[in-house]
Amino acid sequence: MTGFLALSWSADAAPPDRLFRAAERAGLSRVFTGSHGWIATGGPRPPALHDLRGGLIVLGDLFKAEDGSPPDRFGRLDRLRNLTRSHWGRYVALDRDSDGRIRAVLRDPSGAFEVAIWRSLDVCLVSSGTPDWLMQAAPPAVDIQWSGVSALIGNPLAALTQPPLEGLTALDAGEMLDLDIGKREPVWTPVQSLGPDLWDATAAGDGLRSRVDHCIGSLMSVTAAPGAELSGGLDSAIVASAMGEDRRRVALWLNAYSERAETDERAKANLIAAHFGLNLSYGHRVEQALEAEILDLTAGDVRPGLNGADPTFDALVASACRDAGVTSLFTGKGGDALFYQGASTAILGELWRRRGPLALTSPVLPGLARWMRRSAWSIIRDNLGPRSSSIAAAPDASLALAEPASEVSHPWMAGAAALAPSKRLQLLALISNLAYVTACRRTGVVDLVHPLMSQPLLEWSMRVPSPVLTGGRMDRFLARTTFSDRLPDPIAWRMSKGDYTATFEREAAASLPFLRAHLLDGLLVQHGVLDRSRTETLLDRDRLMWAGGSGALTNAALVESWLRRWKARSDRRPEAAALRSPQAR
Repeated sequence: MTGFLALSWSADAAPPDRLFRAAERAGLSRVFTGSHGWIATGGPRPPALHDLRGGLIVLGDLFKAEDGSPPDRFGRLDRLRNLTRSHWGRYVALDRDSDGRIRAVLRDPSGAFEVAIWRSLDVCLVSSGTPDWLMQAAPPAVDIQWSGVSALIGNPLAALTQPPLEGLTALDAGEMLDLDIGKREPVWTPVQSLGPDLWDATAAGDGLRSRVDHCIGSLMSVTAAPGAELSGGLDSAIVASAMGEDRRRVALWLNAYSERAETDERAKANLIAAHFGLNLSYGHRVEQALEAEILDLTAGDVRPGLNGADPTFDALVASACRDAGVTSLFTGKGGDALFYQGASTAILGELWRRRGPLALTSPVLPGLARWMRRSAWSIIRDNLGPRSSSIAAAPDASLALAEPASEVSHPWMAGAAALAPSKRLQLLALISNLAYVTACRRTGVVDLVHPLMSQPLLEWSMRVPSPVLTGGRMDRFLARTTFSDRLPDPIAWRMSKGDYTATFEREAAASLPFLRAHLLDGLLVQHGVLDRSRTETLLDRDRLMWAGGSGALTNAALVESWLRRWKARSDRRPEAAALRSPQAR
């Protein structure tokens, strides 16, 4: 995995030479040394080190914001806080003292790097991952909080904030930890970044185009051996269109397909490739049952490996990138949420908040009725009744939890009650995008770059009302109109998407022998998270093929493997040798 390891130790402690040697054996290279601090980087594209002086080091890709604001505070940690306003990128920032000791850590708003923090003996560790070699060399005193595990199964957002590991801190995207006092602070959230609403569709489209071009151009400028996914859909096509002349440097344009009609997007990808003159490569995704060895590959990271929930696709892309020699893979991930995928009657509600009853005279109402295939009156009725102010993701009831999963409130939701309901839905989708930066097989081979999750685009999208993003008539309408001059019409205006749902159900059905043993005899049942008898009833081929549920079962299997790895680490840790993390939420 592309990443880093930063160490600091107390003034009266000796340098942790054993950790230095372990890191070197794992392929990391030292990039900074102080009298009481040390940083190393590694992976397919090691993060660049930016020394901003005054004790501030940034690891990763850092760019000046086009419309950044000047600093207005100048305290000890304000340089970290100000960084999210003056710059953007894919980075982690470290504030250190004159001896190199780390005093505070900031994870950038896109969440590109994981940030895990713990103490072992006299050493404070800040790392982009928790691989086995590091857990053996510097074991944290971690205990699984079983009361929080049910949320990992029953709520889709629980794995995207602090995991239920007491003794280890995992920062949220846009969050800072002050190590001196153990205080966590959300420096940046989508709600905090809000500016005036952009109701002018022309201005909003111009802003989108310039930001997409700026973000992708900036990220390409620091990438030596790029590859790119070309799924055949709108989002990856927009990314390709914004690369401009840099498209000639892309060593791999990859389309993954399966032979069934709903999963074969080669014809659409070929249209895009022909339009831009690209040499397209194809990866054949074959159906494969789950196995323990497959899930174990990414079970040791700080969070469950949701990014590897489709292990067949994961392995295919990892292999293609390795063979092509690319170090970064650009994707269109995040576009659905950014551009607003999905119809909702709440879109009219946002217009009503602005225009009152005059919203009923807008083209949004008939457009939304045609889009949703509902009567205009039913859409009006939905907006006249009381709406829930809840902004937490609804618990998933598709698995047999022994106790109902509680709602999970991600830190990005703070203050979101003031948003229009349609924008709350978009915020939940933006949060779910953070699953794309969790560990998977691809991250061990290539640096996954998701430009549509960049901070400037998140800030733009939160300012644009849903009736503007959708035109009140179709998903991603503003993105389609903004980039239609760059794309073939069948791509810019296609309404369908590739659909692997049936494939996932068949794979889950083929995995039932493994899933029965893995789940029914596992820690989730042993610790009362899953009800054994009801879970056994769900693990039925006929039920799975007719009622679905493969996603929930795959997620449960991922969490089970993750728990087994962390429990094994906890069981063999030297009790007296490790100290607690600087802060455990």
